[in-house]
Amino acid sequence: MGFWSSLGNRISSAGRSLGQKIGGTIRRGVKFVGAHAKSIEKGANIVGQVAGTLATGAAMVGLEPVAAGLGAVAAGAKGVSKLAGIADAAYQTGAHAGRAVDAVRHGNLGKAIGEARAAKKGFKEIQRAR
Repeated sequence: MGFWSSLGNRISSAGRSLGQKIGGTIRRGVKFVGAHAKSIEKGANIVGQVAGTLATGAAMVGLEPVAAGLGAVAAGAKGVSKLAGIADAAYQTGAHAGRAVDAVRHGNLGKAIGEARAAKKGFKEIQRAR
């Protein structure tokens, strides 16, 4: 085998290996986000409510700069909550679609239709959230 073909094979192998590692990392990250999105959403809601309450109290006392800072925290928490909700809905939609495809492969059309309906419902939830 020549030098250039050997070099090409090594570069190709390294690229394929790197691609597999990146793909595995992305799959683990998506699974983690999907599994924890509801918890993140609940936590962000609590942070937003507490910060909003504290901002109201600070404004009543006359600490407007503090109230503004806490208001910004509350707004940021609301954004995080919304994003986590969208991430959860997207993860659930993908899971339903995957189960629908598996059901079709196994010949269970009734289950496939039910999972497809659930996936469609999740997709509409994502569209409404935008």
